[in-house]
Amino acid sequence: MSSNIGPEASAAYDRYLDAKDLDKKIKCLEEFLSLVPKHKATEKLVALNKTRLAKLKREQEENKERAKSGKKTSPFSIKREGIQIVLVSDYHTPGVGKTSLLNLLTGAAKNKIGKFTSVPEIGVYKEQKIKFQIVDMPSIMVGASNGVGNGKEILSQIRSCDLIVICVDLSRNVDDQIFLIEKELNGSNIRLNKPPPPILIEKTGSNKIQVFYLTEEAKNITELSELTEKIKEIVDAAGIRNGIVKLYGRVTLDQIVDAFNPSIVYKKVLIMATKGDLPYTQESFEDLKERYSDKYPLILGCSAKKVEISPEIGKIVLDFLKKIKVFTSHKGVIAEKPLILDSNVSVRDVAIKIHRSFYEKFDHAIVIREGARQYRKKVGLDFEIQDNDIVELFTI
Repeated sequence: MSSNIGPEASAAYDRYLDAKDLDKKIKCLEEFLSLVPKHKATEKLVALNKTRLAKLKREQEENKERAKSGKKTSPFSIKREGIQIVLVSDYHTPGVGKTSLLNLLTGAAKNKIGKFTSVPEIGVYKEQKIKFQIVDMPSIMVGASNGVGNGKEILSQIRSCDLIVICVDLSRNVDDQIFLIEKELNGSNIRLNKPPPPILIEKTGSNKIQVFYLTEEAKNITELSELTEKIKEIVDAAGIRNGIVKLYGRVTLDQIVDAFNPSIVYKKVLIMATKGDLPYTQESFEDLKERYSDKYPLILGCSAKKVEISPEIGKIVLDFLKKIKVFTSHKGVIAEKPLILDSNVSVRDVAIKIHRSFYEKFDHAIVIREGARQYRKKVGLDFEIQDNDIVELFTI
């Protein structure tokens, strides 16, 4: 252990090494990481022990899941319908107005407005024939990522949603609210508005650990040999003895640690600023956008009291998630419910989305596109699909 980490951090690490209980090991390692001074000399040390901590936490969660098996379904386990949007906020009295927002959008939970939400409240908002399932989650408390206030169950559902909406009360300190939510979400391995790192890891049966830099951007990383050795140590700490690590761009050691943690999820997040009807909140809203728009490119405002919110919130959400809607047709009858797909898709993706057999037995497709030079077109699997296209598949 390096001598430049300080006596308190060294003592915490010794307690981690001596700990026999899994929970105690996790607690001591978390304490150690919080005490280690963060600078160039400790960068690798921190990354290695973050990897060890992630491994211990996965083991802890697996133990809890085994213990929970056979119990009743939790009210926090919500079956997804359509696009699932989860509203989150920090814990405070009075609340930020999530339930009022839910009621404004869906008409649900009207009798719950102004009351503490101890379990999720659910409503459905429909726009352009698309169903948006809005989930008003109980407020996130300090320590939620460690289980405080049903935090584990709340964060587990958040991990599986399509979109997180952080609700921020403009009449209170915005920084405090966002800091708490970011801290607890990050502590639960939820990364906000970040793409997965450009890393691919493949386990092999031999040849130890090999690292390949496969793009010009990756090859231009400074101190490649030093980074390679650090990556190999992180891979070893993750329990992989033989494997290939492929880098397709610039990465940080934190991203490399994340790449070896299967618990990490990457979620799109927008901020919804509430209580826009109160005095001086316009200034707070402008300040919020100015300081946080780099991290949160979509920041919206609303007032449940004035019944004010964008009338095209569904379209805004789809554009932000980079999703399109595609209608299918059978014998000229257009389906009422559209498919929701990622943008930049082809007929192939539509076929697979419906059923694999449509792809395997594909002959051709007819695509109807309003406003196109050719309204009705016979196409193959590689034809690119656009928003609102109507697709009819034909098989052999």
